[in-house]
Amino acid sequence: MCQSMKYYYDVSDGICTRDSIANYLNTDNVSICQFLYFLDIDDIASYVESSYYADKDWHFKYKVSSMIKLIVVKCYRNLSFEKTISTLTKEEAQLLSFEYNNGIMNLPSSATLHHFVKYRLGETGLDEVMFKIGKKISKTTTIRDVKTDSTPLEASRYDKYADYNPHYNCKMDKAHITMIGTLPIYMTHTKGTAHDSPELKKHIDALVKMEVDIDTYALDGGYDSFRNHADIWYKLNAKPVIAYSSDSKIHCEGTVERVDHWVNKMWKLGGSVHMRYGEKLRFLYENGREKQVGMHLRNSNIEDEGFDDNYSLRRECERVHNHIKRTMKFDIRGIRNDSKKLYSLMKFVAYQLLVTTNLQNEVKDTNSFANYV
Repeated sequence: MCQSMKYYYDVSDGICTRDSIANYLNTDNVSICQFLYFLDIDDIASYVESSYYADKDWHFKYKVSSMIKLIVVKCYRNLSFEKTISTLTKEEAQLLSFEYNNGIMNLPSSATLHHFVKYRLGETGLDEVMFKIGKKISKTTTIRDVKTDSTPLEASRYDKYADYNPHYNCKMDKAHITMIGTLPIYMTHTKGTAHDSPELKKHIDALVKMEVDIDTYALDGGYDSFRNHADIWYKLNAKPVIAYSSDSKIHCEGTVERVDHWVNKMWKLGGSVHMRYGEKLRFLYENGREKQVGMHLRNSNIEDEGFDDNYSLRRECERVHNHIKRTMKFDIRGIRNDSKKLYSLMKFVAYQLLVTTNLQNEVKDTNSFANYV
């Protein structure tokens, strides 16, 4: 169910005078526009307007928050731009805050909506919107575990531009998704046979920029490298929980004795065996010994009896990825090669906004939208 609702909205022109999202949680076939009515993205809309629109007062523009919400409707209903506009009722348009002009609901054309996505925002704009939503989510939630994993974006078998991935037995691109708990906050898009580990730096840098406050960062064995261990610990002040192979050994250079040895050996640079242990690791990282720091952290995981409990949090990745695919048709079938990243970002942002709506309104099941159409 839900907790007490935080947000209430007054609705005019005969729809409702006072409303809460709680009134719709146990009702089937509720319009997704009704759900989005309770989403507050004025800060994001203001950023888009100031960054991606010319400063011309005489130039007509639709309300940016309404256009962004209309993108969510398109993705959630899996409609073309044309069908998104033609199937929208006047009541739904009003819930999205489009306005009447001389008694006629002033809706954008399908071409205008397409232009807003592909040219007004484009990949760069959607990247920035995704980041801002991700930061908003990370500041709203109290969850303190993060995980990153890739998921296939399936292509048509006839797509000559998509790579065939033998592991998944299909042509595909990849979406690399970072979540805090079960909440998606960041994504990058690559070709279907790209390795996972090289993408991690982008995700770590994004999390640093978001100023996330986390305890653990869980990753599968595809990300297992000493540098990744060290970067997570140093840049995010979090425990790296990265799967290691069954035959992994304790590395000598990562032992306490060798850490002390190298700190002492670098005394001219300020090293001292009397430093606190965290300070020793930080000193080594900052003086070219990142690999040794990673070895130490990997050794700690091998010896940690609670490692499996922390790593179990990563299992949510596949479940949430599948839910995104069911909710948003998260694939690249039938999409032009030069638009694949754009539309993947668009659908990911749309899912983020659904989650944000539930978060803002204190709905307990943040990834649940099954009763909306």
